[in-house]
Amino acid sequence: MRRIEALTETQIDRYSRQILLAQVGGTGMKKLLGARVTIVGAGGLGCPAAQVLASAGVGTIRIIDGDRVELSNLPRQFLHHTKDVGRFKVDSIKEKIEAMNPDVTVEEVRMFANQANIDDLLAGSDYVIEACDGQAAKFLVNDACIHLGISFTIAGVVQFYGQILSVVPGRTRCLRCLFREPAPEDPQNSCSGAGVMGAAPGMAGMIQANEAIKSIIGAGALQTDKLLIFNLIDCSFDFLDIAALPKCAACAQPQEPFYKTFDYGACVTVCHLGPHKL
Repeated sequence: MRRIEALTETQIDRYSRQILLAQVGGTGMKKLLGARVTIVGAGGLGCPAAQVLASAGVGTIRIIDGDRVELSNLPRQFLHHTKDVGRFKVDSIKEKIEAMNPDVTVEEVRMFANQANIDDLLAGSDYVIEACDGQAAKFLVNDACIHLGISFTIAGVVQFYGQILSVVPGRTRCLRCLFREPAPEDPQNSCSGAGVMGAAPGMAGMIQANEAIKSIIGAGALQTDKLLIFNLIDCSFDFLDIAALPKCAACAQPQEPFYKTFDYGACVTVCHLGPHKL
């Protein structure tokens, strides 16, 4: 985390409502401005997460995605506009964030995360937000972050449903403690196959960003050891306890980068997660 010595008068004015919060204050605001949060994915989850982080004054946001904006993305990927169709998603987000807040530096990475590059892509991060589409990619981010010792939040949505889990390596349960390994990809259980309402990734992405903010300023409790499940049709929120898994492939031996050789299968770009499966 980069050290910020003092806030400028402009920053005190811009962030005045946050600074008033007992959990933030001037000290917390300087932590936010000095932090780097990496978002893996620039779509339905990544867009709201990036917007909340940038508005809050997180000083450096690294966004990783090799995809381009499509017309069908626009109802749920709120930072992309009609004129952005065909552009790299990371370039589209960078433009919006730089216009939103000049305090924020955007590090855009026009590639997909994979086993070969994941360590380099996450290096230097104070927090990671997993906003990928494919289930296999979610496990890759989980496994790499645990090995690297970087706290992170995973989320996924489909239809009106969403699921969220935060992980503090070495202290809390992870995605593998709950699901062991990626299940076979099923296009019928995806946003392209089953549909999605934009409010679902919007809410999930904002919660992910708030988890990152809490971690950076050291306030509140993260959404750990319980899977948060929301249903926007019924406006219901439930929690699923996650039991410890002594032989978890990621947690049991975090010093081993097993994800370098693990067979994740095809990391297809479909937005997974039904109401009962992360």
